[in-house]
Amino acid sequence: MSKFVPTILAALFLFGSTVAFAQIGEDTVEYDERVEAALQDADYEWEIDSDGDFRAVLEFTDDRSQVLFVNSKTSMLGQMEVREVWAVAATSKVGFSSEVMKRLLEASGSVKLGGWEINTMGEQDLAIFRAKISANTSASALKTVVRAVAITADEMEKELLGTDEL
Repeated sequence: MSKFVPTILAALFLFGSTVAFAQIGEDTVEYDERVEAALQDADYEWEIDSDGDFRAVLEFTDDRSQVLFVNSKTSMLGQMEVREVWAVAATSKVGFSSEVMKRLLEASGSVKLGGWEINTMGEQDLAIFRAKISANTSASALKTVVRAVAITADEMEKELLGTDEL
């Protein structure tokens, strides 16, 4: 039995070193693997950002594109786990006019899923189109929602700003 002690000690040392190395100096980003699995076969580019959210860029046939996010973090509504899919359509450092706010409210009433909201980040206001869906939605349903959010935000960006920066 004494012949195995050095081997066991060496294995414990190597295993302990690996665990310590993995814990020191590495930035581990936590993300929801369900989203990653659903987006694996997506026909658009995506990456995981520093918050663990999924950032995608959808390219459209009219040479436009739209950046959007699928949040890894979820919330609960009763027994339902909810995930947010969202995209920014416009930004303003001076706030949005009443005409723009009215237009966003009107547009919210004409979509099947999601709605417009204004959020403040830092020194600017953002017009965001956000859909809240079941976190356990199927891959095909998530892809449909991602595309719908991107198209809705891009159309509003085009209408309000006439640009393709977001």
